[in-house]
Amino acid sequence: MQQAVRTSTPDSGPPALRRAWIVFVVGSSAYLIAMLHRMALGVAGSDAAERFGVAVGALGVFTSLQLVLYLVMQVPAGLLADRFGPRRTLAIGLWIMALGEILFAVAHSMPLGLVGRGLVGIGDALTFLNVLRLAHAWFPSRMQTMLTALIGFAGAVGQLVSTVPLELGLRHLGWAGTFLVVGGLTAVLALVPLALVRDRPPVPPDGAGDDRPPSASGGIADDAAGPATPRHEPVLATLAAAWRRPATRQGFFLHMGALSPFLIMAAIWGVPYMTDAQAMSKATAASYLLGGSIAFAVSGPLIALAVGSDARRQRVAALLCPAAATTAWAVLLLWPGAELPRGVLLACLLVTGFAAGGAMLAFEIARRAAPAAASASAGALVNCGGFSAAVIGSLLIGRLLGDGDHGAVATQHAMLPVLAFAAIGLIGLLLTRDPGQPVARAHGSSVGATGD
Repeated sequence: MQQAVRTSTPDSGPPALRRAWIVFVVGSSAYLIAMLHRMALGVAGSDAAERFGVAVGALGVFTSLQLVLYLVMQVPAGLLADRFGPRRTLAIGLWIMALGEILFAVAHSMPLGLVGRGLVGIGDALTFLNVLRLAHAWFPSRMQTMLTALIGFAGAVGQLVSTVPLELGLRHLGWAGTFLVVGGLTAVLALVPLALVRDRPPVPPDGAGDDRPPSASGGIADDAAGPATPRHEPVLATLAAAWRRPATRQGFFLHMGALSPFLIMAAIWGVPYMTDAQAMSKATAASYLLGGSIAFAVSGPLIALAVGSDARRQRVAALLCPAAATTAWAVLLLWPGAELPRGVLLACLLVTGFAAGGAMLAFEIARRAAPAAASASAGALVNCGGFSAAVIGSLLIGRLLGDGDHGAVATQHAMLPVLAFAAIGLIGLLLTRDPGQPVARAHGSSVGATGD
C-alpha cells in the first residue's frame, strides 16, 4: 500500500528531536507529580488516622475512594487521549490534583478529606495515558519500550519523594504545611504543559504512527496539508474490540499481578503493616518502602534494556515479574509468627518493587496489537488490571483489620489479599492465549509480533 510522501522540512531534524524530548520530559514530570500525590498516604497513613480520629483500618476508605475514581476515569481518560489530545488534559489533571491536595491539607474531618483524595484520584487518572500518547505521537515505534520504561522511572521518582522526603516534611512542616506545599507546586506546574506541549509534531518521526491518521489513499496523512482528524469507532465498539484482543487481556493480567502488590503497599498499607506486624518505627518503615521504591525506579529501564523490542523476550519478562511478586508475598504472608528477619523482609520488598517496574511492559504488549487510533483505549483497559486489584485489595485489608486492636499475626493475615491478586494476575497471564499474530496498524501495514 502506497504511503503519502513526507515532505522534508527543517523541523524534521535535530530541532524536532529536541522538541520531542522537551515534550516527553514535561509529560513525564506530570506523571512524577501524579505518582507523588497517589502514594502520599503510604507514609502519611498513621498521621491521617490521628488527624481524622479514625482507626487504622478505616484508612482503606481513603485509598479505595482515590483508586476507585482513578479506575472509573481510566476509560474516559483513554478516550480523551485518543480524541482530544494530551496537552489540555494534562493541565486539567494537574489542577484537579492540586485542588484535591489543598483540600486534603486543610481537612480536619473525614468527609472533606475524602473529597480531597477523590479529586486527587480524578486528576491522577488524566495523566499517565496522556503521557503515553505523547510518546507514541512524537517518537518512532522502535523507541516505545524504552520510553514507556522511562515514564515508569519518572513515576518511581515520584514514589521515592513520597517516602522518606514526605515523612521528613510531615515531621518538620506538619500536615497542613506539607500538603499545601505539594498542592501549590502542582498548581504552578499545571501551566507548563500549556506552554511547552503540543499533541503531535508538525512532521512525524520515521516509524511513528500512533497519532498519524490514514489518508484517503490509505497512507499516512501528509502534514503539509495540516493535521488530519483520526477516524474513531463508537466508544463501546472501541472498548469491546480492545478487550477481544488477547494482547489487551495479557496486559491486563500482567499489570494486575506485577503492580498491585507494590501499589497496595506503597499507597497506604506498607507502613501500618511494618509497624504492626514487623515492630518497626514509622521512620524505619518509610526507609524500607524507599528501598522498594528504588527497586521500582531502576527495574523499568533495566527490563526495557534487557528485552528491547523483541516480543518473545517481553513475554518471558511478563511472566517472570508477576511470578516474582507472587513468590515474595508468599514468603511475607506465610512466614511463621509473622515477624520476618529484616534481611528477608527487605529482600521481599525489593523484589516487589522490581517486579512492579515490569508492569510497564503491559502497555507495550497491548500497544503492539492495537490500531493506532485506539491505542490509549487499550492502555486504559490494561491500567484497570492493577488498579482494580488495588482498590478491592485495599478495601478487603481494611475490612479484615477492622476497628479493634490487632497483633502481628492478625495483621499478616489481613494482608492476604495482596498475595491473592498477585496469584490471580499470574494465573490469568498463563491462561491468556499468546498474542503473537501480526495485526493491522492504522497506516495499513502489518506489524509482526517480533518487531516494529
